Amino acid sequence: MIELKNVSKSFEGNKVLDSFSAVFDKGGYLLKGPSGIGKTTCIMLILGLLKPEAGEIILPGGTRFAVCFQENRLFGKETVLTNVTAVNENVSVTDATSAILELLPSDSLNKKADELSGGMKRRLAVVRAMLHDSDCVILDEPLTGLDDEARSKTIAFIRKHLNGRLLIITSHDERGLEDLQTVTIR
Repeated sequence: MIELKNVSKSFEGNKVLDSFSAVFDKGGYLLKGPSGIGKTTCIMLILGLLKPEAGEIILPGGTRFAVCFQENRLFGKETVLTNVTAVNENVSVTDATSAILELLPSDSLNKKADELSGGMKRRLAVVRAMLHDSDCVILDEPLTGLDDEARSKTIAFIRKHLNGRLLIITSHDERGLEDLQTVTIR
């Protein structure tokens, strides 16, 4: 369980989160709100990459996170396969290949990440996060730039590879995510 209690955060005097509280327990959550409202800030606070000005963030010690940030953060000069195996030491090449092929065409395996389209890079970033050994998966706008077919396949991939972990997704578009518990930032 992850709990935020009256968390506040400002940037350059602009309050992004103001006494925000939420509980992320078992299952999947859709963190939503308009652009610029603080969804990514909330995620960065949970991950400890930012510190709140007020409030408290409670999470079990030793919580392991798998994250797909808004920016894909891929190794551009490395192959698709290397991008997955380099950050997932416990995943075999066979398993990584199988997972990649669920979302990307077979001819992409040995392409450099920089050679992929934007949507393919996004799906690769999702594969990499979903295969990471973790207790909680955080996906920040994982469906951005995907057409309807790629979106559906990516959502199915996330569900298939979640394996009982806590899931927090931010998205402006709820299509296919309606069954997730909604946490709204206002």
